[in-house]
Amino acid sequence: MDTFNSRITRINKGKQWAPDGVVHAPIQAARRKGRRGPVARLFHGISLPMAFGLGLIAMLVARYARLAVSGVPEGGGVLTETLLIDAVLALVLSFVLAQIVSMRSIPQVMVSALGVATGALTMHMAVHRAPDLFVQIFGPAWVNAVVTTTDPNMVLYGHLLQRLPV
Repeated sequence: MDTFNSRITRINKGKQWAPDGVVHAPIQAARRKGRRGPVARLFHGISLPMAFGLGLIAMLVARYARLAVSGVPEGGGVLTETLLIDAVLALVLSFVLAQIVSMRSIPQVMVSALGVATGALTMHMAVHRAPDLFVQIFGPAWVNAVVTTTDPNMVLYGHLLQRLPV
């Protein structure tokens, strides 16, 4: 029979009894090595423009998906009437894409949302400057509706148009 003092001695030596099947693993460090190094800071700095681009792409895909589902709206109000729907869909899509590509930090998600907002408010400017590219993606009816209903130097705010100082 084991006495109290022999158990204390065994515990102090680090030879404790463990039941069968229990594996003692070393405690892992809370942070991985190299996370605060210069390479990690460089990749984080590069990931912010990538997150912005991811938000722009999400807005493009959201507009294409909504166009594929509902078509060109009557009356030609392509961007102003469906801006909120497109923006919400793009925010959800950008969040999902950010999770897939491991852009999970708060700054990366915020910059991705900023990319969605920029795409929502200024995509028509790109359509005015490169209509042939957008005709290949969205079709001529959508591009004609965007070009006829918007001004190339205006920022969209819902149903309001605000002129840029250009």
